Amino acid sequence: MLRYIVRRCVYSLLILLGVLVLTFVMFRMAAGDPTGTLLGKNPTPQDVENLR
Repeated sequence: MLRYIVRRCVYSLLILLGVLVLTFVMFRMAAGDPTGTLLGKNPTPQDVENLR
């Protein structure tokens, strides 16, 4: 019985870790201004204003 409980706890921790990593990656990808994402890494202020 103890082995079953330990196994379930380990699986729960792995699932929790996976959810945390997935959430972190999704928020990192979604963060920021959409115009900055469309224009690339270092857009000029003029390019941002033109796109808006």
